Amino acid sequence: MALNPIDIRHQEFTSVLNGYKKKEVRAFLEQLAREIEELNRMQEKEIQRQQMMQQEVRQEAVHASQAVDDLKRREELISRTLVFAEKTKADIIANARKEGENILQEADIKAKRAIQEAKQYLSMLEHQYMHLKEQKRQFLMQFRAELQTFMDRIGKDPLMIKEAEQLIDKEFNQIKEDITQNKEQQGDNGNQ
Repeated sequence: MALNPIDIRHQEFTSVLNGYKKKEVRAFLEQLAREIEELNRMQEKEIQRQQMMQQEVRQEAVHASQAVDDLKRREELISRTLVFAEKTKADIIANARKEGENILQEADIKAKRAIQEAKQYLSMLEHQYMHLKEQKRQFLMQFRAELQTFMDRIGKDPLMIKEAEQLIDKEFNQIKEDITQNKEQQGDNGNQ
């Protein structure tokens, strides 16, 4: 049975002849009770301190456990994020390749269409060129024929032949004299 201060203080002894002095025994028991009380208080404080330390250790363990759980969640999140990023990267690359192929195909189709249109336009221009060339040839032939006709007329014109020119000059001078004489005669007739 454990001793406690109250039991020590109330402890009674039987009296015998030539026994101990009651006051000294009482004083000793009181001192013993105080020391046991002090030891009990110290023990309770130590138990409280240990309980507080255990509580702190438990809290730290809980925090550590939460931190470990948080790190595990973060690690899992990072892992999922990396997997998602890899998948997204692969999707982006695949889409970019597909889009690049589509752009190349579309450019190829446009290029073929442009070449076809250019060939058609060139064919049309060639046809127009041939037509214009033929029109020019016809115009030049017609112009040459008309020019030849004009040259023949010019060649036959009396001014181009010296003798004919002199003959025309004589006729002109004769007409001029006739007109001058007619005027003079009319002038003389008018004065009379």
